[in-house]
Amino acid sequence: MFRFSHYRCIIFRYIILCLFIITAMKLTIEVYYNLQKRSIDSNSLTLLFDDSQLNKERQQNLLNLTTSQIQSINTTLTINRTAIEYYRQYVQRKNHEQFMYNNYLFSSKTTRYILLVQVHKRIVYLKKFIEMLQAVQTINQTLIIFSHDFIDPELNILVTNIKFVPVIQIFYPFSQQLYPDEFPGPDPNDCPRDIGKDRALAIRCKNALYPDQYGHYREASITQIKHHWWWKLNFVFKSIKILQSRSDLLVLLLEEDFYLSPDALFFLKKMEDEKERLCPECVSYTLGHQENAGREFNNVGSKVSIAYWPARHSISMTISYSLWLSILQYAEEFCNVDEYNWDWSLIYLAQKRFNYSRVMWSSAARVIHLGSCGTHHKKGCSNQLDIAQWKETDKFYQLNHKYLFPTTSLTVHAKYEARHPFEQTYGGWSDVRDRQLLPTLAKTARKYLKTVAPLLNNDEFNETKKIVEQFQQESEPLQELLLKRAQTEENWYPAMSTLTSTSTFENGRVKTEISRLK
Repeated sequence: MFRFSHYRCIIFRYIILCLFIITAMKLTIEVYYNLQKRSIDSNSLTLLFDDSQLNKERQQNLLNLTTSQIQSINTTLTINRTAIEYYRQYVQRKNHEQFMYNNYLFSSKTTRYILLVQVHKRIVYLKKFIEMLQAVQTINQTLIIFSHDFIDPELNILVTNIKFVPVIQIFYPFSQQLYPDEFPGPDPNDCPRDIGKDRALAIRCKNALYPDQYGHYREASITQIKHHWWWKLNFVFKSIKILQSRSDLLVLLLEEDFYLSPDALFFLKKMEDEKERLCPECVSYTLGHQENAGREFNNVGSKVSIAYWPARHSISMTISYSLWLSILQYAEEFCNVDEYNWDWSLIYLAQKRFNYSRVMWSSAARVIHLGSCGTHHKKGCSNQLDIAQWKETDKFYQLNHKYLFPTTSLTVHAKYEARHPFEQTYGGWSDVRDRQLLPTLAKTARKYLKTVAPLLNNDEFNETKKIVEQFQQESEPLQELLLKRAQTEENWYPAMSTLTSTSTFENGRVKTEISRLK
């Protein structure tokens, strides 16, 4: 009996040793693969990536150059065109690949919070933003998705070197960088912003018929923000493979110049847990405030405020899967309202279609917008000033640390009952091309499913739905070709609906349509 027990102990030890070795090997392989992937990504962006300055210099100096100098510049421009094509392929590959760094920290069962960060090219902000995130409690239990509209090796290295949280990078595929002289970027034949309509018609610029309500024409740098916002949410909810079939996700919208308090995620979870008691009809949570509001904690550290969807509390708002489905139902109105701000476009929907939805926000700011440089702030930009603001905000949360992580139940600080009708939009979104780019194929796919549903049994409908979803995932190249055709062919946008609403969803038809359009 003793001998049997002895042998059993030896076998048990060997099993434990084998399990330890297998686990160690698995971790080693994952770490090695992560390091290799980081190395590949950091070294894969070596071509020039911005030829806007070169084009300006070329226009200014071309008349004064010799023939050999002109040929030299043209060769350089060709190299930059090659770089643009290279980056378009890079974006397509990255968006398809959806590689997750630090995937050993991700759990399909417990990871619910998705931090969706819209990134431009402000490297100082992004560096401080990543440093700040390490102090946020439970950050390692989230998934951070960085959505870029500009490709830069330095930005790329900052993101791929993150070690403390699962990370995915996606890239907006219709950015100005990828389309520097054609729609959706700034087309040289587009009308200047401030030209009058009569003059625009006289010179026959492309979008002469479509000034906004204030008489201005589209600015690509402005419209890109709303395009990017719409695309990234569509992509996260519909195309990120690891998040498919998840209706429990909560997406927190951030930018690289936001500062999160150490208890930001803790407080968000607390608001979620107490929602039914505090505001069962609320459709979204917000952690931030515009400007300097909410910069005191001593009396409101454990309080929330409730109101009908206000624009000044769009900073760090959340989008649930159910809210996103509601927004999708009115995608056409979101895309057609003459409003270049995505947040004001949402308020338009909230008032017109959602019966003045309510939102709940932290009365003390858990997210602060710090950037002094951006769409609405061009003057007084300074890296030194921005770094000083980061340090000041860090000190602010240190001084108020005793008010963070409230242990008592949340209470309502203020409940605003006033409704402020959305009387006038800010314009900047009247160009028919911008309005068509947002819904396009996704809208047609939804209409198609709705149309055929009564005609099919459950099995046939499920099979059709799979084909439609496959089509939507493969539709980017077809989308690009349709948009290009729309610029040269009259009445092409209605033709797009006809094309995609008939039999395009059949297997293999995407490639057929692409080859036919080329």
